[in-house]
Amino acid sequence: MQKAAEVLHISKSGLSLAINQFERELGVRLFDKSSAGTQLTLEGGQLFSSISDILSFKNNLENTAAIVANPKRYQRISIHYMNTMLKPFIDNYASKFKNAQFDISCHEFESIVRRVHNREIDAGFIAINNIQDAAIKGLVFTPVCDSKLVLLCAPDNFLNTLGRPITLENLKKQQFSIFNDKFHDEIFEKLQFQCGPLSLILRIDDAWAMNKAIIKLNTVCFGRILQGDLSSNPNFSNLKTIDIGHIIDDNFKLGWLTNPNYMISEKTQELLQDITTEIKKDAQ
Repeated sequence: MQKAAEVLHISKSGLSLAINQFERELGVRLFDKSSAGTQLTLEGGQLFSSISDILSFKNNLENTAAIVANPKRYQRISIHYMNTMLKPFIDNYASKFKNAQFDISCHEFESIVRRVHNREIDAGFIAINNIQDAAIKGLVFTPVCDSKLVLLCAPDNFLNTLGRPITLENLKKQQFSIFNDKFHDEIFEKLQFQCGPLSLILRIDDAWAMNKAIIKLNTVCFGRILQGDLSSNPNFSNLKTIDIGHIIDDNFKLGWLTNPNYMISEKTQELLQDITTEIKKDAQ
């Protein structure tokens, strides 16, 4: 109670008075006080999550009000990316861009395209193997670098011992885990057309979970080399890569997707350029 009073910059007796008044308003006793200290009552514990939610909404309201009242000081920057591209975002926005609300999150290709179309986000970072794809018609795709699609597997997977290009027969013996990615789905379907049914045991977005699945469950997954290098999970780039260019089209371009009818702020443009510079460093 003393620490709480200090945080609130009031006296301990003033805090006790406020709690008593709050309990009377609610009609519920929230705390038990004894020589051993102050603890939540059973009823207080039941209300705790609701009170926490109310405080969270209050804080969000205050933050939003500050942004509305000072639009030049605060701004919202929203960038969505595919798969495992988090590291260059963290390296840049966390330290350099103050007084901004960020929405930096992982989404599927279709979701990113739709939100850029609808002007719901500033930009999307996508991987695409055909820049003339009808899905991005009317949008602007700005290439940043090229990257190959490979098969990722654990160091002790037998594919690493072959000493030759893998075959369709080799793939039949593997269990697959797949990122939520329309291009990975298309490639998986093409391979099933060539090989017959393949074992798919996991579909996920999180790089840490994918790394665990590959190591613990001995699965394989599709991945673009650069995206693995830029993953926030340091272990992801340690997985073994198996070339599959002789089986499928493995060429992809990575870059920014924007809407030509949506004005991006100077601050956001600066962030995109900084991230682009970081990605190109890793691509060299």
